[in-house]
Amino acid sequence: MEEIEVYEYERVKLENAFLITGFPTVGLVGTIASRFVINSLKLRPMAAFLSDYFPPVTVIADSTPLPPVRLYGGDKKCGPNGECNQLLVMLSEFVPPFATIRPLVNKTIEWCRKRGCKTVVCIEGFNLGEKVEDVPLIGVASTEKARKMLEKYDIEIMREGMVSGLSGVLLYEGRRHNMDVSCILAGTHADYPDAKAAARVLEVVNNMLPDIDIDPEPLYREAEEIEKQIKIHMEKAKPTEHVYGEQAMMYR
Repeated sequence: MEEIEVYEYERVKLENAFLITGFPTVGLVGTIASRFVINSLKLRPMAAFLSDYFPPVTVIADSTPLPPVRLYGGDKKCGPNGECNQLLVMLSEFVPPFATIRPLVNKTIEWCRKRGCKTVVCIEGFNLGEKVEDVPLIGVASTEKARKMLEKYDIEIMREGMVSGLSGVLLYEGRRHNMDVSCILAGTHADYPDAKAAARVLEVVNNMLPDIDIDPEPLYREAEEIEKQIKIHMEKAKPTEHVYGEQAMMYR
């Protein structure tokens, strides 16, 4: 775990915090939803995860340079029963190299346990192979408590299948460490960013945060425009192959 360093911009009490993770996978559902939550609730940068194995890039947000894997937060009463007092969102614009995913997950779990964060919700997409009018949702959880939370919001529980990437490792490591990790997956397609699927997940996340109002309607209204803009950014963000190679490609 020395491969991953946590740098805190500010140190605050995070007892009973509620953590949402969103990394770029199928349809960029997690990335779109996470950014929307951060912007809607005006969450502030609280920590960053640093590694020499991450791509050498900085993300510019509000004219401020930030590392590619970062964590935002704010004082928000949240959680299904209003038992949390801090909302955290962890996101990135790149897919971590495979060798760094488990160290990143374990560092995240270690940091959460030390700081009192007890609930993690991962936002993901799964490939339907086609665009559909009604976005299906499925879920999987690391503990019985987390599974009951998904069932409370009428999310179909996955019986067989696979969840890859950071979310997949968080699920089995969460089970190993008896940490409540749940993953909500929205049906989407692999070819382009899907703001509509992200909005569908946010409907459920909004219900999980009873004292916070995250209105997903703007995402539904602007889905096509958001998808078009992200496609443009994806093309602009691609580094030349001889400089960074495929592992460093952002928004992949």
